[in-house]
Amino acid sequence: MFWRLKAGSLGHQKVCESVTRLSWIFVLLLFLPGGIMVGSAFGQRESTIDLSTYQWKSRLLLVFAPSEDDAPYRDLRKELRDQEDKIIDRDLLVFHVFEDGESWFGDSLIDKQSAAQLRDRFSVTPGQFVVVLIGKDGGEKFREPNKVDMAEIFSLIDSMPMRQREMRERRREKTR
Repeated sequence: MFWRLKAGSLGHQKVCESVTRLSWIFVLLLFLPGGIMVGSAFGQRESTIDLSTYQWKSRLLLVFAPSEDDAPYRDLRKELRDQEDKIIDRDLLVFHVFEDGESWFGDSLIDKQSAAQLRDRFSVTPGQFVVVLIGKDGGEKFREPNKVDMAEIFSLIDSMPMRQREMRERRREKTR
């Protein structure tokens, strides 16, 4: 039994080496492409979404629409493309969640089950267009079931205390 091995003995060292090897194998399985856990925002694969992984790192803009052909979604998508620098500046990740067709965020596809879970979690009914803003603290900050203007969302984000602090810190860094 390895728990009876004396620390520093040859048997103890071999057990420690085996545990270390197993730990590395587990880490590799977790994080390599195609590994057990798929949740990365990198690569073109389906992923299971755990929004808590973005807490304190990113703000989330969840855009729910019946399909990519939905008129309010098309208008917002064009605006999102035109405002990419402002989106990046605000640490904003955009999730495109559809009833019909492939849902996605960044370069990653969202599987149908995860898309349905997101719609359920945010109480989005079938056929509904809804935009939800989640702050870095994980709380819902804004919900709009109609066409939305990104200037309104940027203004709301810029009024948040955490964003105010980020802007002050960036100004300080530029003056150094």
